[in-house]
Amino acid sequence: MPPSRDSFEIAIICALPLEVRAVAALLDGHHGDGRSEFTGVLEGVPGDRNAYRAGRIGHHNVVLVHMPKIGKAAAAGTAAGLGASFGNIKLALLVGICGGVPGGSTDIRLGDIVIGTQVVEYDYGSRSHLARADNSDGNPGRHDPMIQQLIRRIQAGKNSLEEHTSDYLADFLAESGPAMTNGLHDTLYRSDYWHLHQRSADCPTRECQNNRYICDAALHASCEEVKCSSNGMIRHSKRKQRPDIHFGAVASGDTLLRSAARRDDIARQTGVIAFDMEAAGLWDYLPCIMVKSVCDYADSHKNKRWQDYAAVVAASCSKAILEYWE
Repeated sequence: MPPSRDSFEIAIICALPLEVRAVAALLDGHHGDGRSEFTGVLEGVPGDRNAYRAGRIGHHNVVLVHMPKIGKAAAAGTAAGLGASFGNIKLALLVGICGGVPGGSTDIRLGDIVIGTQVVEYDYGSRSHLARADNSDGNPGRHDPMIQQLIRRIQAGKNSLEEHTSDYLADFLAESGPAMTNGLHDTLYRSDYWHLHQRSADCPTRECQNNRYICDAALHASCEEVKCSSNGMIRHSKRKQRPDIHFGAVASGDTLLRSAARRDDIARQTGVIAFDMEAAGLWDYLPCIMVKSVCDYADSHKNKRWQDYAAVVAASCSKAILEYWE
């Protein structure tokens, strides 16, 4: 029989199935519910729409939470459901993938890890409108001294945390084989170089001709398919063998950001180093820390090539962080 729900003090929250799979693969063990052949599955209280899996990382019992939908509104509902079903959560880790802000002093690369020390909530609105919801006190766990203490400890132990993260990542990749990392290149384009049909004759609607509007076909096509040129690249490098960890503010909103110009504008205004869609919905309701790995640069060249790898990187870091939790 698994431990009672009240005995779980740690939750790992994921929005996407690929994030759940990555965390589940790095669990050290599972708890069954005594009824299901699907080892580790737990049910919440009636009305709770979250999906739960009970497991173990080191000596910690953890509950892996799969959100029913993405976005900050769904995240707030997830927090409510988690609180109702597991009433003794002391630490919630929001684990998964995010968009990174390149350049600047942080030099964030694809596959690097962002640990949020502040959440800045934005309403991105329409394609042309951006409105800020001012949350100057948007510090994760700002009401919880244990969370603040944990953040200070992992910041002080950053080098060790990177080493342990790399160890867990290497163990996973050794078992999974090379398929996940084959062909991964860190490609960054100039902020003024848009992902659209570079030849007007290739655009089925001719909407890409104005060099600012991306047609639906281009939106779902690869850079190779729309013929993005190397002339627009800032870099095209191989995957880093050891991801770096960055601490900083994260912008969180309900709209997927696909514009380098807007990314840079928001970063200049606020100093954020990454973008996600769930942190703003959790930080006010749970003792939460965001741990995400950069899978794209939140620009028009966004694609899914790095997502599986980045999810495993974030899961590896979350496992390493729990070594600091007493």
